[in-house]
Amino acid sequence: MTLYAAIWQERIAMPTSEQRLRIYYSKHGFIRYTSNLDLQMIWERALRRAGITLAYSQGFHPQAKIQQASPLPLGLESEEEIVDIWIDKNHTTNPIRKDELNVFLPQGLVVDTLESVDLAEKSLQQRLLASDYRIYSLASPNHDALKDLYKIIDVSESMPFTKHNGKTYDIKPLILTYDLREDSNDSLYLFLSLSNTPQATTRPDHILQFCQYDPAGTLIIRQKIHFTNHD
Repeated sequence: MTLYAAIWQERIAMPTSEQRLRIYYSKHGFIRYTSNLDLQMIWERALRRAGITLAYSQGFHPQAKIQQASPLPLGLESEEEIVDIWIDKNHTTNPIRKDELNVFLPQGLVVDTLESVDLAEKSLQQRLLASDYRIYSLASPNHDALKDLYKIIDVSESMPFTKHNGKTYDIKPLILTYDLREDSNDSLYLFLSLSNTPQATTRPDHILQFCQYDPAGTLIIRQKIHFTNHD
């Protein structure tokens, strides 16, 4: 075995004391128009200002180890987004508090819960299953638009949609549940539970576009992300 190979083997075998922290947060207001790339930078900056030493990838262009569970499409709000961060082994052992993080986040991003995660756990992307959404109509106070959307979904045996890359796929099998519901303020909304696996995923704005309804006339809120078990 060469000296280089021996050193590399030893490096792989060396134990690590990195920490993996899972952050549950909400995203409301104008921050929903921030791209996921910019959101990644916001998290990196906020964590650094909060005194958290992030772990970085290896190579010529090290990147902070921050991993979004399922990047939210531009313009959507969310009640439960999830991001995993890896904390450097040399970080202080002082506990990380959500209030300290919230001080450094822009308006509209609010940390709700923090939890420590096993380093060996699969990535959230590998365990994605489905996402639940609420769609409110901004252009139709009498809710006719929502009722029409529901009817189109209900009567359509297939819903072919062509993406920007020219590929066409059928949305209908990816709609796991759809219903008209009322929230705690008695406001009507269209509930959608959509497949969000690595192999089969769709978006609520694609469904609106198929129904020839402008997504700009709606407020779309992701309510929850569902995952498979850890196995």
